[in-house]
This record gives sequence, C-alpha cells and structure tokens, in this order.
Amino acid sequence: MTVFRHIAAEFRTDHAFRLMILGLDSWSVLSLALLALNLLDLLSAS
Repeated sequence: MTVFRHIAAEFRTDHAFRLMILGLDSWSVLSLALLALNLLDLLSAS
C-alpha cells in the first residue's frame, strides 16, 4: 500500500512524472485497442 501512496505523492508533485505515466497509459490503451481489432479480424476470418 505504501508503494501506491508514494506513486500518488510523486504524481502530485512531479509534472514530468505525471506526463510520463499519462503517456504510458495512452500507449497501453492504444496497443490494447489494436490487439482487440486484430482479434476481431481473426475471428471474422475464420
């Protein structure tokens, strides 16, 4: 639990850290969306 508190405190104080986390989250969402599209394509092809 202390790890999450440390990350939350870092998130509030450090703007570069906040941008890095938000950037990683957006890349994760994008990659999951592409994976879902590929899976749908595979399912519709078979």
